[in-house]
Amino acid sequence: MVLKITLASNVKGWGIMMNGQLEIALASDQRVKVSGFVPGNTQEQRDQAQRLNITLYDAKHYIGFDTNELLAYPPDDLKIDLLIMHSYGRHVGKQAQVITDAKKCKWVLVVHTISEELEKYMKAVASSSGFKESEHELQVNLCEKADLVLAVGPQVAKAYKDALRHCGNQDKVITLMPSIPKEFLGVRQRIKNDSREIFRVLISASAKYFEVKGCDIAAKAFMKLGDPSIHLLLVVKEGDDTAAIKEAMVKEGINLKQLTVREFSGTDESWRRLLCEVDLLIKPSKTEGFGMSGLRAIAADLPVLISENCGLGIALKRLPFGDMYVVDSQDPQVWAERIKEIKEKDVEICHSEVEQLKKEYIKEYMWENQFNSVVAEFVKMFPSSDGRERPYAEENVSGGEKIKSGIQETNQGEEDDI
Repeated sequence: MVLKITLASNVKGWGIMMNGQLEIALASDQRVKVSGFVPGNTQEQRDQAQRLNITLYDAKHYIGFDTNELLAYPPDDLKIDLLIMHSYGRHVGKQAQVITDAKKCKWVLVVHTISEELEKYMKAVASSSGFKESEHELQVNLCEKADLVLAVGPQVAKAYKDALRHCGNQDKVITLMPSIPKEFLGVRQRIKNDSREIFRVLISASAKYFEVKGCDIAAKAFMKLGDPSIHLLLVVKEGDDTAAIKEAMVKEGINLKQLTVREFSGTDESWRRLLCEVDLLIKPSKTEGFGMSGLRAIAADLPVLISENCGLGIALKRLPFGDMYVVDSQDPQVWAERIKEIKEKDVEICHSEVEQLKKEYIKEYMWENQFNSVVAEFVKMFPSSDGRERPYAEENVSGGEKIKSGIQETNQGEEDDI
């Protein structure tokens, strides 16, 4: 018997990197049969799912419901043993409760962020009037109710393990480390004797998460650098208030001549172009669940500087070569010095060092091993009538080779850190 797994998401969430890696890995494993439930799914998403042999389902039609609300109403003909749903804020994730009641299925919740940490650095937090619980309390309560929790990165995993310890449910939280996105391997050409008259530094942010992403730290660091040959490229999601962000950056001290604020689609192709345009990616975030854009940069052999307050920063510090890419300070002067160090380093040396970092990450956080462990946990939820695990638990225990070749086909979409 094959386990029927449904990945449920809204249209935007279907394309995020972590969901894409799960889609491909599950679709490559003979122990499971994968379907997708995405209300209002697009033709592009259907085509991508078809290439992976995944059937995408739409929701039942109810007048006046938006697509997030329709996430609670899968079609009658969709058979589900196990539901996997990513959780974002108040709007996506809670629908799993309705689906599990209707389909009598098990539920895996995927969490990415720690809301109460984000709110510390946000000037205007949306009012929770009308709700009995804060956004963070909602996430914790959903984790309590879910059968299993996949937490993206060590920082998020620790937060939810701690939150569930009071009821003895901390062991249901599994840390899931994103893999290096293989579609960005080899994107940057190795350039010898590059004079780099302009050294371009990349940071992703938004008006909402201006301080969360450490944009103020970056602006002050550039002021302290006082070097007109170093330029900051700040990218934001399409539709964000670029004028307000630019004004806030200048107010924090950066010279306008050293700053470009650009709307950015977040597609794979736009990321490839962007990673070839810059010389360094920085994430001076005061807090961040993981930091997927940093993994894209590492895959492309682009140097990075990652705050220790990011899940990625914590992951890198565990690697022999990783500490040199982690900044354990929010002091703009420290960030200025670290940026200057990389600017003055030989391009060939920079390239070789990031290549070594990438190899260490792939070895330490081997996706195939993680995935097989996760599927084994899925199988444990479905004992046979005599108490033993279902027969397919022993079948095709390693879908690794298919996973290795499949991950590079995913379409990485927008996510919380672009």
